[in-house]
Amino acid sequence: MKKIIAIAVASAFAVPAFAADVSVSGDVEYMYVDGPSGTSFNSGDQDVTISGSEDLGNGMTVTASLELDGDSDTGAAAATADGLQSDSSLTITGDGFSVSIGDAVDSAVEAFDEVSDTAEQGGTGGDSAVATEHALLVTMTPADNVTLAISTGYEDDAADSTSSFQITSYAVQANVMGATVAYGIATSNEDGMKDLSTMSLSYAVGPVSIGYESIANVAYVDKDDQTNLGLSYAYGMGNLFIESGELKDDSASTKTETTAVGASYQLGAVNLYAVQNSVKTTTTDDTTMVGVEYAF
Repeated sequence: MKKIIAIAVASAFAVPAFAADVSVSGDVEYMYVDGPSGTSFNSGDQDVTISGSEDLGNGMTVTASLELDGDSDTGAAAATADGLQSDSSLTITGDGFSVSIGDAVDSAVEAFDEVSDTAEQGGTGGDSAVATEHALLVTMTPADNVTLAISTGYEDDAADSTSSFQITSYAVQANVMGATVAYGIATSNEDGMKDLSTMSLSYAVGPVSIGYESIANVAYVDKDDQTNLGLSYAYGMGNLFIESGELKDDSASTKTETTAVGASYQLGAVNLYAVQNSVKTTTTDDTTMVGVEYAF
């Protein structure tokens, strides 16, 4: 009888080992590259994400994720000898808002960018590259079809490894007559860094989607501007795509034009693709990339 009572008491105070919903996802990618430096067989994305989510009540949920990233075209990642880097995040969502913190969290501007990123590889991608670490991001939906975002984070000072500077970002995204429009700005308290701003427009009709982005003061450098345009057509088993971008370096009085053209083919969970990427400055460098990617 005493044994039965002891088991009952222990069960009453036991904490379930898997109270949260746990999921594992990721992808593995490899590609053959033929470019100006010769040919190579490289790895692309190699990511595994472990996520746990739980209902907090009152319409709120909490989600935590741990990302193991082996993304490297040349082998080991710079930060570690084995090619793995880890990032994590914690997010609480409720009715019309979310709060996220962690080193896997994007800035407010980055929450709405890369709408022109249609190429599987190559191109410029439309990444605003705000470059914050351990960011705090808050998003709100004050009205239908409108989302506001604000973030703050820190970036290590490349010139001084013992210090960092703060970057604050604001952005808004709206859906207007079927199109999605976004504007954002990122500002830093570091001397000499200009405000980075982004504007994007995307639209999809049937199998065709198009995205345009303009980034001013790229990498917080005055008058270094970038534009990017992406177009894709879903033909059923994959996509045909073209992406074209231009980066102006004002201080060096140079202009870099990048164009990526290609196609992808979906074979179940496996994605196959081929891309011709062209980068033109004073000369033109052409690179061919053929890859395979499996996402789970």
